[in-house]
Amino acid sequence: MQRPVRINGNSGVGRHQRGFSLAEVLIATLLFSVSLLGLLQYHQVLLQGLQRQWQYRQAWSLAHQQLERLAAGSDADDVLAPGWRREVWQSAVDGVCRQITVRVDTPQRQHAQLGRWYCGDD
Repeated sequence: MQRPVRINGNSGVGRHQRGFSLAEVLIATLLFSVSLLGLLQYHQVLLQGLQRQWQYRQAWSLAHQQLERLAAGSDADDVLAPGWRREVWQSAVDGVCRQITVRVDTPQRQHAQLGRWYCGDD
């Protein structure tokens, strides 16, 4: 004779349940959250480093462009983005040569400085 099977009953279910307890789930969630926050902070630091490198490279490029313009005899300046600053110094040496120095400052207080000497008919 077969015994009827109880579908909605509670007989013997409590002892043989499988799964995670609430405490285990909360601890796992906490560990996951802390790990995710660490990764997000690392990502932010990487992005800041990339931005700093890009600005530094851009500063060198702008300084070089300004020197080339001055060598060609043009005094026209490009409009710089907010936070950027450019300074140009020219000094005559021995009446024959002149030295031109260009300094570009980035918004993050980095600077690139290039100089060039022009002598004779250059």
